[in-house]
Amino acid sequence: MAREWVLGIDFGTSNTAAAHTGPVSGAVEALQLSHNRTTMSSAVFVESPDNIAVGDVAADRAEANPAGYVPAPKRAVGQGVVNVNGYDIPTSVPVAAVLESVLTRATGAHGGTSPTELVLTHPEGWSQREVQVLLDAAVKIGLDTSRIKTVSEPRAAAHYYSRANTLAPGTKIAVFDFGGGTLDIAVLEANERGTFDVVAARGDNGLGGKNLDAAVRRWVDQQLEARNPDLLTFLRTQAPMDVRYALDDSIRRAKELLSEAPSATITVTGVGGVSERFQITREEFEELIAPALDKAVTLTRLTLADAQVTDPSQLEALYLTGGSSRIPIVHDRLKDLGPIATLDDPKTVVAQGALAAAAPIVRGLGGVPAPTARAAQAPTHGAPTQAPAGYAHPGVGAPQPGWPTSASAGSPAAGWPPANTTPVPDRASGKGKWGLVAAAVAAVLAIGVGVGVFALRGGDDPADAATVAADGAVDSGSAGGAAAGSGSGTSATPPTTKDAVIAAMPPALRSEVENCKSSGETENGGLQIQCEIKEGSSLTAGITSGSYQSIIVSVDTKEAKKRVISIRQAMMNDSTSKVNEIVEDSSRTAAAHVDGPGYDDGFSIWYANSSTGVMASFSGAKGLDGAKTFLNRSGLIN
Repeated sequence: MAREWVLGIDFGTSNTAAAHTGPVSGAVEALQLSHNRTTMSSAVFVESPDNIAVGDVAADRAEANPAGYVPAPKRAVGQGVVNVNGYDIPTSVPVAAVLESVLTRATGAHGGTSPTELVLTHPEGWSQREVQVLLDAAVKIGLDTSRIKTVSEPRAAAHYYSRANTLAPGTKIAVFDFGGGTLDIAVLEANERGTFDVVAARGDNGLGGKNLDAAVRRWVDQQLEARNPDLLTFLRTQAPMDVRYALDDSIRRAKELLSEAPSATITVTGVGGVSERFQITREEFEELIAPALDKAVTLTRLTLADAQVTDPSQLEALYLTGGSSRIPIVHDRLKDLGPIATLDDPKTVVAQGALAAAAPIVRGLGGVPAPTARAAQAPTHGAPTQAPAGYAHPGVGAPQPGWPTSASAGSPAAGWPPANTTPVPDRASGKGKWGLVAAAVAAVLAIGVGVGVFALRGGDDPADAATVAADGAVDSGSAGGAAAGSGSGTSATPPTTKDAVIAAMPPALRSEVENCKSSGETENGGLQIQCEIKEGSSLTAGITSGSYQSIIVSVDTKEAKKRVISIRQAMMNDSTSKVNEIVEDSSRTAAAHVDGPGYDDGFSIWYANSSTGVMASFSGAKGLDGAKTFLNRSGLIN
């Protein structure tokens, strides 16, 4: 019988990396993706929507038809649709081609057996819509959607670095992820659940290794202008793609060599075999890239300031990941901000860390220690469940159900709002201040559906209930008591059973749902569920398309308060959809963000109530009016 195995994919701007539980050892290992490398180019060449080449093959085919070449499909994720080679295609299509290439190589290493689970990483600052594009891509290549999980890149990196060392709650670490096309920085704090809370995060989607390459290319142009201006003119006006790619490759190789050697050679080839060779020293290189590094250091300082880290001693470590972090001067420029920590292969840290963050998945397999109780899991986004036959996948903007269970919903208790659910103050000063953090970061932290831990066995497994009780949590067998506060002045404990979550729904919604399944957890450990809306329900009559509709609901007052704020602030600045509107109740305790149209012209709803703690997401409404009608009929907003 084939060994079960898990695959993690870090889909990057310039390069993609992957990790798996090895076929022999069962330990987490980096996956060889191309020519004995642990990374592959993320570039794609679109001949047609059904014929897409990936990586080095894509670059080769781009020479004949540059219009079909997409060097960095990750940059287009936020657009929803990309025009390439005369086709308007969903951005999930080129992403799917990259994921399929990785999956093909990975399954080949496992004798053709598909992975038991798939973990996908994404930037911390991605919106729910962008994460959904990643999930849609996985769906397009035929993966079992109930076995897909996502985790943000800094969380994955943090779990990789900390898997061998237990960090005490309150310990802060920072992750400096300097990749080929982007720079992402996050400060994380270890919590009592064995996971990490993101305290602050910033990023620059236009700063990465390509900027460093561009600085060297300008230097090459200056050398050619002095030594061989005709060759420079040829490069700028007539050089075919293979010549340009050869120069880019020579520059990239020189950059990498300069991390180990004091000098490197760059070769420029012209017509008839004419070529020029230039030697660049490490000192020259460091001077060329100094402006880019100045921006990186400034961004790091600002992120640390957001997290109120004013002294290096407040950080356990400043972890460097991403290929560009290998450059020695990067270490030197950051050493005064915190204790630097690196590994031999920073390009695969995030992919391997994704599996470490998903420790429950690989319990019993080598390489990742099994978590104790409910610890050692990173907050994540969910994944789509298996839809009924004939149901069109909702696509961008759709809510994300998660890990399904076979148990049905229990009998909901009466009462709205729940009498035992009380508002909770925001996180103490210094841990929840996001004044300087980009709006997109606030959105993904506060609006993402199911940013908690997934329980693979489902929320109703007796072993899970026993584990919760052993950890000192409220007995998950009590539907009503799960939402009760733990004492005067303390935070309310989010419900941990389906019955309790269903009981928290407004009656109009509660009476119209069925077949509720566990789909993950909130960031504070509450249960998230996905429920089907009854066929023919008055809730959706005339305002949705298709016969199958579902809604995702969770109850977490602390998270809901943050989500309401983010809906009012971050989402109002969202310009990626044609329609973006905020709907609130008269008391301004509940807010919903409506956007669209997405696939099938459906509109999506992201909802939170800071008083009751109820959070919900729904997709498929017909137009803005249909979305507002659903909010009113369901009792979410009156």
